[in-house]
Amino acid sequence: MPGKSVLFFGDINVDNIFQLTTFPEIGRDAYAEHVEMHLGGAVSNSAVALRLLGQPARLLGAVGDDIWTDYVLSELALAQVDTRHVVVKPGLQTGLIFIAVTPNGERTMLSHRGANIALQPDDLSQDVLDDIAFVQLVGYDFMEAPQRDAAWKLVEMAAEQGIPLSMDTGLDPVLLAQDTLQDVLPYLSVLITGAEETERLTGTTDRRLQLDRFLSIGLDLVAIKSGREGAWLGFDDGVIHGPAFPVQVVDTTSAGDNFSAGLIYGYLHAFSPQGSLLLANALGGMATTVYGAARFTREDVCAFLKQMQEQQGTGQDQAALSEVLQRLEHNA
Repeated sequence: MPGKSVLFFGDINVDNIFQLTTFPEIGRDAYAEHVEMHLGGAVSNSAVALRLLGQPARLLGAVGDDIWTDYVLSELALAQVDTRHVVVKPGLQTGLIFIAVTPNGERTMLSHRGANIALQPDDLSQDVLDDIAFVQLVGYDFMEAPQRDAAWKLVEMAAEQGIPLSMDTGLDPVLLAQDTLQDVLPYLSVLITGAEETERLTGTTDRRLQLDRFLSIGLDLVAIKSGREGAWLGFDDGVIHGPAFPVQVVDTTSAGDNFSAGLIYGYLHAFSPQGSLLLANALGGMATTVYGAARFTREDVCAFLKQMQEQQGTGQDQAALSEVLQRLEHNA
């Protein structure tokens, strides 16, 4: 399984990131101190992060035929992400997002999903799941047709072939399409979500009860992200909490996407639950230390974890740290 690819299905965007001192009132101007442009989109970020860890990754999605198309495809090619199932939609624009990042590291997004939502069921070829070990979805896949119809087709194809599915819900999809996401849950092996999303999906604020309700559906792993409070992981044998890593936060834009990549990597490579959660938290934390989509190699991650081993009072599980370091270095 580790040698096969992970298929990521979702939005492919160009992120334009503006570092602001304050967010403007309506009708007023804001002046950016720093601007960057990156390949973006939750699944694009996760695919690149996973590929940099050494896991083959394939992307399924749509782009327009505008000035951004070559940029997006060249960035994915540079990261060695397989784009054979990225469809170009004539007459449409590639997904474009403007991200305002304030000094507390929080980001506010202005999004045009463009060609992303135009992916149709017919765009999924019969070989889309060839040599695929795992499929990662995001909640945004189920918000609008025809992309929603394509997502359901992929779910059904994966279920027929016995390929495990994962989904990172995102907050907006839970707010706007909660019933649909509830229908997706029984098909999943892994669920990645946030604290507010979890309360809405389960109807309770009790963390253990939340995880029990998800696991009772038949999920293998359930991860609940909670920012600076770290994350919780539920599995058959229990519930564990992993504290956030002590980092200087500048931008949270791709933190959740990198968290997903770490959890998926641990799941595919049979890490312990503690090791999988630690790797997810490490990648998520590292992502907040840079603007835009984080791009960290396996060597970068190992160096970060070794630094955490040497520091006192980080609150990290030393046994899990050792496990993850050993496994990453062994798989290099």
